[in-house]
Amino acid sequence: MQLAGPIVVVSPHSDDGVLSLGAAMARWARTGAHVELLTVLALDPASTTPTEGWDRRAGFATEGEAARGRRQEDRRACAVLGVTPHWLPYGSVDFDRHGHDEEIRDAVHGCVERADVVLVPGSPLTHPDHAWLSALLASTLPSERVARYAEQPYTLRAGGAPFAAEQAGARDRLAKWRAIRAYRSQLPLLGMTRNPRRGPLRLALADERVAWPRE
Repeated sequence: MQLAGPIVVVSPHSDDGVLSLGAAMARWARTGAHVELLTVLALDPASTTPTEGWDRRAGFATEGEAARGRRQEDRRACAVLGVTPHWLPYGSVDFDRHGHDEEIRDAVHGCVERADVVLVPGSPLTHPDHAWLSALLASTLPSERVARYAEQPYTLRAGGAPFAAEQAGARDRLAKWRAIRAYRSQLPLLGMTRNPRRGPLRLALADERVAWPRE
């Protein structure tokens, strides 16, 4: 689909939006749309809470360190794609959420109120943070402005093919490949370090799928 924007891709964590729609975002931006990547659970950069789970395995000692490090990776990835990043300081499943559902919903709404299209996680929603965020936004954002995207690498691993495939040329897939490689703390956890070139390339070549409004 050809979009003029403004377009906002809602990403649960830093990297989800790029892994899922990096090539599409590069194409939209390259053809003149204003594209923003909004990460909702981008963690609190001032927090000294020790990490657990995912962010500890990524090498971060505190929530604040993870927030700052992952935002810097986001900046590099978005610069490659021509996309503007924004972050909200709410916590992932491994931390305190730092806000009630209503507060988080209102914060997201404030960031997307001027967007022509808002893209939210749509499938397979196997991660609890992704399922929670999708449900939080599904009933409150205007349906005519909301599109749902297939999450990567979850869709690729599941072998499923929900929604319609987005067109993406070699130039935009190359941009996605470069952007994925900006997430250096995440590549080992995503199983992409055995062959750091081939792993991101496989994901960059995978179909990006979106269910557009009224589809």
